[in-house]
Amino acid sequence: MERVSRHYTFRLPRFYVEKILTNDENDPLWDLVLPGEQEIADTADERWDAYQLETRAVNHPRWIQKYRYEALIRTTDYCSGLCRYCYLKNREVIPGVLSHADIDDMFDQMEARAESHLLRELILSGGDPLAVSASLIAHFADRLARINRTRSHNITVSIHTREPVWYPQRISQSAALQAALAKLEPSSYILHVVHPREVTGELLACIELLADLTPRRVPLIMTQHPLFRTINDDASVITQMYDRLDSGRITVKPYYLIHPFPDGTLPKHRLTLPESQRILRDLASAPGTRVPLLTVPTPMGKCVIGPYERLVDEGGYYVLHTKDGVPVQYAIGARYDPQETRPAIPVVSLPIHP
Repeated sequence: MERVSRHYTFRLPRFYVEKILTNDENDPLWDLVLPGEQEIADTADERWDAYQLETRAVNHPRWIQKYRYEALIRTTDYCSGLCRYCYLKNREVIPGVLSHADIDDMFDQMEARAESHLLRELILSGGDPLAVSASLIAHFADRLARINRTRSHNITVSIHTREPVWYPQRISQSAALQAALAKLEPSSYILHVVHPREVTGELLACIELLADLTPRRVPLIMTQHPLFRTINDDASVITQMYDRLDSGRITVKPYYLIHPFPDGTLPKHRLTLPESQRILRDLASAPGTRVPLLTVPTPMGKCVIGPYERLVDEGGYYVLHTKDGVPVQYAIGARYDPQETRPAIPVVSLPIHP
C-alpha cells in the first residue's frame, strides 16, 4: 500500500470505514478503496479528456467540451475519498480549486462568444464539486443567473458527486453550502454509488436535503455507477442497490451503468463489453424508470448500447457511436488504445444568434 501510494494518493474518510466497510478481508469494497499492487501497472497513458470541440464556447483548462450543447467544468481535483479506479487520479489534471477569477473568465467568454448560445447544460464535476467552498458555488450561481437573464433559454446545471456517499456530513452540517446550492438551483444531482451497502441512512437523508433545498424547482436525483467484476457485476446486486435508493422519500432514477474505464480499473475487475451488456439485459425487464443506460466511455465521448444491440467483431474492434453519431472503433482486447482523433461532428443546423 505504501509503495502504491507513492504513485497514487490514498484517501479514505472515517465515515466510509465505520458505516460501509466490514471487518472482513473478503469484503469486495476494500478493493475499491485500498491501494493494490496491480495499480503500479496503470501507466496513465489514456487521456479521457483528450478530445475537445474545436469551436468550444470557452477556452479554459478546467472547461471540457466534447458536445455543442453541454460542457463539463472540473471544479477541483479533490474528493473526500479516492476510488482506486478513478481515471483522474494521476492524469493531466489541474491541482487545486476553481477560483472566482476562473469563473469570471469563463462567463465573460460565454457572454461574448456566439458559440455559447448553443449551450443547454453545464456539468460541475471534479474531483467533487460538493467539496469546494460555498462562496465559490454562490459566485457561480450569480454569474449563471446573470447570463440566463440574457438568453431565450436557461443554461441548467448538473452536479456530479460522490460526496454524499463518502462524507454526507459535509453537506448536512454546512448551512453555507446548503444556501449556495439553493441559490444555484441545480437541475439534477448525479450520485456516484457503486454498491448496496453504500446506500446508508445518511445518504438517503442527504438526498432528501438536496431535493428540499429548492422546492420551487425540485432537482432530478439520479445515480450512475461503473461495473466491476466480483463487486457489482450481478443484476441482483444492482437491483438491491436500486431498491435501497428507492426506499427513501425522494425518487432516485438509475442513469448510467458504466462499462469500466480500461485505464484505472484493475485487471481483475475489468469486464468485456458483452459481459456488461448481459448485466444490462438482466436489468432491462424492470420498469422503465428502473433501467439505466449502458454507456461506454471513450476519449471521443460516451457511447450508449442497448441490451439486445448486436456487437459485431469488425476485426478486433466493435463499431460504436457517440451520442452525436460519431463512429468509434472500440478494441475488443483487454485494453482500449484509441487514437486521439475524431472527425467533424455532425450537428443539427441551428441559428447562432449574435
